[in-house]
Amino acid sequence: MRRWPAVGTVFAAVGGEEILRRSLTGRTQPVAATGMPGMPVAPDGPTDAAAAPAEGAGMDHRPAGPPPVGTSGAGPAAAPTVDLAGRRWSDPAGWGGAVPGPRSAVRIADRVLLDTDATVGSLLVEPTGALTFAADRTLTLASDGNVEIRGTLALAPEGAAVHTVRFPSVDERRFQGDGAKVVDTDTDTDTDTGLWVTGAGYLRLDGAAKTAWVRADRELRAGDTSIGLAAEPTGWLPGDELAVTPTGPPDAEDFSARYDLVTVRSVSGSTVTLDSPLKYAHPRVTAGGGVTVGAELLNVTCGVRVEGTAKGRAHVHVTGSRPADVRHAALRWVGPRADTEETWKGQDGTVPVTAPVLGRYGLHFHMLGDTTRGTVVEGVVVRDAGSHAFVPHASHGITFRSCVSHDTWEDAAWWDGPPDTRTPQRPSDDIVHESCVASRTRLEPNPRAYRLTGFNLGAGTGGRAVDCVAVGVQGSTGASGHEWPENSEGVWTFQRCLAHNNLQDGTFVWLNARHHHVVTEFAAYHNGGRGIEHGAYLNDFDYTASVLYGNAAGGVAPHALGRDKGSLFDGLLIDAAGHELAGEAVTFSRSRFTGYRKAGVAFRAAADGKPDDMAVLDCEFGGNELWMDPESAPPRSIVLRRAGRSEALQVRKADGGGTAQPQWNAAVGPVPALAARARPVQPPALRLRGAAAPTTRVGGRS
Repeated sequence: MRRWPAVGTVFAAVGGEEILRRSLTGRTQPVAATGMPGMPVAPDGPTDAAAAPAEGAGMDHRPAGPPPVGTSGAGPAAAPTVDLAGRRWSDPAGWGGAVPGPRSAVRIADRVLLDTDATVGSLLVEPTGALTFAADRTLTLASDGNVEIRGTLALAPEGAAVHTVRFPSVDERRFQGDGAKVVDTDTDTDTDTGLWVTGAGYLRLDGAAKTAWVRADRELRAGDTSIGLAAEPTGWLPGDELAVTPTGPPDAEDFSARYDLVTVRSVSGSTVTLDSPLKYAHPRVTAGGGVTVGAELLNVTCGVRVEGTAKGRAHVHVTGSRPADVRHAALRWVGPRADTEETWKGQDGTVPVTAPVLGRYGLHFHMLGDTTRGTVVEGVVVRDAGSHAFVPHASHGITFRSCVSHDTWEDAAWWDGPPDTRTPQRPSDDIVHESCVASRTRLEPNPRAYRLTGFNLGAGTGGRAVDCVAVGVQGSTGASGHEWPENSEGVWTFQRCLAHNNLQDGTFVWLNARHHHVVTEFAAYHNGGRGIEHGAYLNDFDYTASVLYGNAAGGVAPHALGRDKGSLFDGLLIDAAGHELAGEAVTFSRSRFTGYRKAGVAFRAAADGKPDDMAVLDCEFGGNELWMDPESAPPRSIVLRRAGRSEALQVRKADGGGTAQPQWNAAVGPVPALAARARPVQPPALRLRGAAAPTTRVGGRS
């Protein structure tokens, strides 16, 4: 059985927020008697209301606690200073004569400085307590069971020091999932093992700032050990691991999975030297419209780490009423999975089909509403995860800046969807993904990965996805780098994002929308499906100033009619790079089509036989403009007006009357004057970032 080591001092209840602020700034004074050696001082039950989350069921399970912080318009409280003045973990006197060991269920109600590696059975930091890692030392706290933070946990190393919280003994078969309550944290039978922030708990993971990703400034060849970068990286060190993303064309073998995982030997300015040669080539891609880009080099190493093991994944679950500070931390081997009764034939023989454990994800903010407003998650890496990486579930106002998910299962950036197609998704408002990367998102077996995506742009208002990259997303039908999912309409600012080398689509929309949506300065290259696949029935989207290059199934596949004004593709460069373009029921204007084989716009026979309704206005073509499948249904209306011409043509099937156009397999007739006057082609001029947005430590430190 685990034992309860006594803590050195007990503090009277002052109020959760005030005691946290005082404990971190060193101004809290003991106001109660010192605990007797060998005797536990914490009561059996919760020490205050914040330590006792309310119980419930399913997605309606939310914690009780103090009123939300920062909801009056003043914003969240400033981050406290890390206090290094607590009693030392290594001092036996503070524990009643014996330092906690691997079987100890540790409870901390005062300030403790971790000054040595430690292994415990479990850890509970009470609302009056704080555990801070010594900043100048490389330290690991290993826990066999849950680590629950009702007070404060602070990891903020300096220099080359590394701080780690590790869960070395996770048994994923024991996970129960669901809800916000910590499972059996005070017993000898911990389940759902991970890092929990509850009540008025404050989590500070504050590693040294570093550039999350940088693009190569040239073509990378197999065998290269020196890489020139588009910008000089900050904070990269010898020993850092880099994931080099695939960039090759979709007709290359394993085009979406050709990653190199390499280690930095040295960094000099904007040149990084590797300790081993690249296995694959990573071409530099010139897509036009200002888009000339190399492979992204993702730095997946941080000075703060929270991790399970490759055979036992943990999780981070935040329901604390105080905004957390999570910056430059690597969460590895998180997101547990559970076996199902089904099996599939994998590389290692017949193995179970697995499913994610509900509510146990990489970094999960669980149903905190306005409490999380002002929270900034910067430079965080979630890697080698069995489930979703970044989950702001019904938690508003969180900014994810220069964060990276790499080699994770399930949608990387996501929150819980509705239980069925008739129930709306619970919204998360004002979520920002800035300069983030979803890399190698996958699921096994891959045919089960229906509509897998890197960024799930779910329900809510005020969302922003800017300068983000989705690369190497696997999956089957409807899988994509970015997705607007059905029944979960979110209104997002979507700008300067890139999707490349995804197994299926660059962007996938399957939404009956009530709102107007704008996608601008988007680039999609070398995806195995379409650059943009747009459905489902009725919606209004504007796609402007975008570049679609070398996508295997074509640039755009529209499947939706407009709800009010219709969807518009304006000022695009659509370069098929040897592939065909399919489309229906939208307007293309001021765009340039090039690099295709049969036609710039092809009208294909569809299983549902719905007639096409499309206007192609003021566009340039690098060859044959149109082609109509003889098996397609008679169109409702197809209007073509070439760039630089004033007259427009009504396109019909070859047997529909009018003047034959054999090269189009169609006939044409005149169209009355169009209300829209002729305009010149407006080619895009994108300027994508060469590196991740800069980040800082808590308090603005670099």
